[in-house]
Amino acid sequence: MSITDFYNNQEIFITGGSGFIGKALIEKLLRSFPNFNKMFVLLRPKNGKSVDERLQELLDHVIFQRARDEQPESFKKIHAIAGDCRELGLGISSEDLSRIKNVTIIFHSAANVRFDNPFKESVFVNLRGTHEIIKIAETMSKLIAFVQVSTLYANVDQIHIKEQMRSTKCDWRTTIKLAETLDGKTLDILFKKYSSNHPNTYTLAKSLGEQIVNDYRNKLPVIIYRVAQMVNSIEEPLPGWLDNMNGPAALFLAGFIGMGQIFYVNPHAKLNMIPCDATVHGLIISAYALVTKPTFLNNSNDSVEVLNNCLSSENLMSQRDIITKCYEVAMENPSEKSIWVSGGTHTTCWIRFFIHFMLTQFALAILLDCILRLRKEKPFFVKLQRRIYSANMIVQKFVNTNWITDNEKYKQLSTLITEEDKNKLNLHLNFKFTISHARVCLVGYKKFILKEPVQASKQAILRYKIFNFLHYFLMLLWCCAYCGL
Repeated sequence: MSITDFYNNQEIFITGGSGFIGKALIEKLLRSFPNFNKMFVLLRPKNGKSVDERLQELLDHVIFQRARDEQPESFKKIHAIAGDCRELGLGISSEDLSRIKNVTIIFHSAANVRFDNPFKESVFVNLRGTHEIIKIAETMSKLIAFVQVSTLYANVDQIHIKEQMRSTKCDWRTTIKLAETLDGKTLDILFKKYSSNHPNTYTLAKSLGEQIVNDYRNKLPVIIYRVAQMVNSIEEPLPGWLDNMNGPAALFLAGFIGMGQIFYVNPHAKLNMIPCDATVHGLIISAYALVTKPTFLNNSNDSVEVLNNCLSSENLMSQRDIITKCYEVAMENPSEKSIWVSGGTHTTCWIRFFIHFMLTQFALAILLDCILRLRKEKPFFVKLQRRIYSANMIVQKFVNTNWITDNEKYKQLSTLITEEDKNKLNLHLNFKFTISHARVCLVGYKKFILKEPVQASKQAILRYKIFNFLHYFLMLLWCCAYCGL
């Protein structure tokens, strides 16, 4: 059976449909596997909009245009389910529960991925939310696959990340009970003693979420799909597409527009960055593998199967090389919003980082905000620099550690792609962050994040040349002053 045939007549339930992975997954299924029976997407009312209005707003996004052109009929089979992963029972009504009772495949990608989230919020969404959907899945008599989307760094306290479960010192039931009982401030204090070497509430909650799935492995057909640091797509749904600025992407963008001139990172550490389309394609294949090729995954009752959606060690690149490529293409095609030259330096010395940050980035932000106030415009540069500083601190564990990651099971998914499916699915196993992909990423930043033309205007190019001249002129003055000339 091909993967295309497998998805025919399936009823699919997706959580996290408005997120980065969720949008790309929905688009891919609508366009490449349109013969599913029904698709349900969990959404919550927001900003005065109903879930049906939010679903329509989601499907009106530019990334769905190709799917709408190629498979317009598939859009009639997608339905919104009102709910909230923060709530017990996911806040789903009894009427909607009856609508999803015949679901056969669940993709649980809902998560709050903010690293600085309060412990209570992270537990409710990333941990208790997983337990609640597991309980709902138990009522689905036709369920054949439950795919839990996790993070590669769920076991961040280990340098070697294997494709297997690891026991934790914390108990997921106790953690949920504490979050339901204690107030937020008490929980945040408790986290520091409770975290078991986890750098933030997100990775701890996702790690405990994996424990829930593992505990239900004999009751439900489950698999855990861990995702590395996801970056711009290569081809699908659109080249360079990016939906958020979480993690290192925020620092890259800050450097691109000149807002970041110093970064607190280890230039020799290698980042495990996976393109969005590779993640989604692997996600689709993993459900197929769980159902049709159980022996392929070497399933056992000892623990749930785990796939690490990440690059092989030979394809990893150091942050120095990645940053160099990013800024090389940035000079070719500067942003309309640039306030200084792209680039910057990096250091592992916090004192050097802090002094450089305050004397360059923060001082410039204060000056620019003063100019905005004189022009009676709303200042925002200082606030933005605070966020950049916070981002530097938050991602420390992830950008300064050389992880050893196994991905043999994930790579074997490529052997399941049949001739019929080859034009639809590609895991990009040989992906490397080259100059060409850096250009694709740059286009994505400009088009989807900065909302500006893909090609720099003459004014932007001229302004960048002026910034470049001033940059080197100031460096020359500094060198002369340093040498006492």
